[in-house]
Parts: sequence; structure tokens; C-alpha cells
Amino acid sequence: MFGLPVIIVAIAIGFAVAAGLLAISLTPSKSDVTKRLEELEGLRFAPGQSRTQAFERLFNQEQRGKLQQQLYEAGWYTVTPAKIGARIVSLAVFGFTLGICLAAYFHSTDLIVLAGIGLLTTMGAYAPLSQLKMAIKKRKILIQKALPDLLDMLASTVQAGLAFNAALASAQEVAVGPLGEEIKAVLSEVRLGRSRADALKSMANRVRQEQLATTVTAIVQAERLGSNLSIVLEELAEEVRNRRMIRAEEIANLMPTKMVLPMAVFMLPALFVTIFGGVVAQVMTRNQ
Repeated sequence: MFGLPVIIVAIAIGFAVAAGLLAISLTPSKSDVTKRLEELEGLRFAPGQSRTQAFERLFNQEQRGKLQQQLYEAGWYTVTPAKIGARIVSLAVFGFTLGICLAAYFHSTDLIVLAGIGLLTTMGAYAPLSQLKMAIKKRKILIQKALPDLLDMLASTVQAGLAFNAALASAQEVAVGPLGEEIKAVLSEVRLGRSRADALKSMANRVRQEQLATTVTAIVQAERLGSNLSIVLEELAEEVRNRRMIRAEEIANLMPTKMVLPMAVFMLPALFVTIFGGVVAQVMTRNQ
């Protein structure tokens, strides 16, 4: 059994390592668009090796590609898979050290305490991935909500005689949240010399939101065929709103089914006690 000073030193080292790795992983990196803008403006940019580069080895090539796509979908353009790996290791060490603290506090190393240490370590390691999934879900919902208003704005400005690029520039001042950030990225890529169609497709590939991808496809196709873009944008806005309403109705229709389990768990036992409680009490009294 290790002495108390050794345990204290180990706990201090564990918290220090966890805090250091977490601080390094939270340092933002430059996004691809920012790097290209700096290169275009003649600023010096040396890629170098990141201090978290070694943590990429936690994932294989396929996992790194999948994780990078998830980071794009979450809008975490300044976070790399290596930094996610550093966060996983950091919070796993933090959870393990916290478990050691609890074991030292209770002066116990039985099976329950060891299981608790393992649980805290696992929870710490999974926390960054869970946060990433929640960020993806939240961001896609915000984009879905802001998309109809953006399309209305684009339709109005295009119908007023503005070019589509100018309409996007005007809309980015009105659009807030993730969708506005993506529009700014599209305009930045266009200024770098990329075609507007490719910039819009790149946005759709980054976000991976169904309605936004459909909108981009329709806009690119309308430009290619020479259709009236303002009419296409108005129809897209109406379609997005109709889909959102249909989705809301589907969720509302599922509510009775989802309420079955809570009712069975919480309401039925109380109902049974109310109905049969008196009868059971009387039977037990007579038997005595």
C-alpha cells in the first residue's frame, strides 16, 4: 500500500497533466480559409508541427477523416482531430485522478471503488465526443431555423436587381448564427478565386444538413440552366418552411407513444396503490 505522500504527489501530477493537456487542446488553430487568406495577402505562415500532433495516433486514418468531418459539421474549424485526442486523454486522466482521490478519501480499494474509477475515466474520455455530437445537433437545428428567412432575403434582393454575390453579402449582415458564418466563409472563398458554385457545394459538404444541401443543389442547377433565381429562392423558402412544419407535426404525433413508458413507470404504480392499498391493508389486518 502506498503512503499518503506518494498518493498526494500522484494526484497532483494527474491534475497538472490533465490541466496542461486541456489548455493545449483549447488553443485555437487557424482554419483553412484563414490560412489561404493569409497566403493571398502575403503574410507569413509556417504550418509547423502542432504540440498535439502525437494525439492523432489515437485514431486510424478512417477515424480521423470521420472525426474531421464531424468537426466541420459542428463548426469547430479551429479544432483538429489531434486536439480532440488531447481532450480525450486529458479528461480521462482527470477522471482517473478524481477516482483516486475518492479512493484515498474512503480508504478503500474494493471492487466498487475500482469500478467507480473505471466509470469516471470512461466518462471523462467520452465527454469530448459527446460534446461534439451535441454541438452538431444544435448547429444543424439553428441552420434549419435560419434558412427560410435567409432565402426570403436573397429572393427579395435578387428580385430588386442585385447580383447573387451582392445579395449574399447583404444577407450575411442579416443572418446570424452558424448560417451567417457559413455565408461569410462562402464569400471569402469566392474572393480567393473559387467559383461560386464550388464554394456553395463546399459549404453543403461541410454542414451536411439535408435542407441546406437541397437548397445549394437547386441554386447551382438554376444558375446553370438560366432559370429565374428569385422565383427559385422563393419556392425553396416555402418548401423549407413546409418541411419544418411537417417535421413538427411528426414529432407531435410521436408524443403519445413516447408518453407510454413514463406513464407505466410513474403513474400505474401510484394508481395500483390507490386502488388496492386499502384492500391489502384490510386483508393483512384480518390475518393478524
